[in-house]
Amino acid sequence: MLPRLEELSKEYENSKFFPIDTKKNPEVSGEFLVFVTPVLIIYYDGIEIMKKVRFFSISEIKSEIEKFLEKIL
Repeated sequence: MLPRLEELSKEYENSKFFPIDTKKNPEVSGEFLVFVTPVLIIYYDGIEIMKKVRFFSISEIKSEIEKFLEKIL
């Protein structure tokens, strides 16, 4: 899943992708309320706009990003 998410991030200009290993960085789990993995959290201008936990597809993520971008542009 990680390589596919990284590829997806390249499709969006000015996006940044930060994979974080919560086992190596347990403080991140508390800060972002991550209780299970995988978790995908997407921010726009510092505001969380999407959080997907465990079962999600790349097409689902892409569709939701596109819907969000349509609303703001």
